[in-house]
Amino acid sequence: LRMASTGRQEPHIDVEKVRHETRGCRGEAVHFNNAGAALMPAPVVDAYVDYVRQEEEMGGYEVAAKRSEDFEGFYKASAKMLNCNSDEVAFVESATRGWHLAFYSLALKKGDRVITS
Repeated sequence: LRMASTGRQEPHIDVEKVRHETRGCRGEAVHFNNAGAALMPAPVVDAYVDYVRQEEEMGGYEVAAKRSEDFEGFYKASAKMLNCNSDEVAFVESATRGWHLAFYSLALKKGDRVITS
């Protein structure tokens, strides 16, 4: 994170580092399908594979309980990056699912208008 002119911290992403850590960026391919299936950096893939291997050996509920601090760390880190509280962060399996949860939680009635961009 770095400080913005407003005095708030802004996230800073080292693009070259992320490209270097993303195995799919090391070849000649150009990948534009980032909306739903971006190329994952190696540390993400490695952590994911490690987690699934633990589930293979211990079971899903057991690993979830053992790694609960990791999940809480995700919410804290995300909140720091988004400059909000961790209880304001929602993690869902896809953007579509997140949209559905948010949109259908609104008590809309006939005549209401929804403006999106």
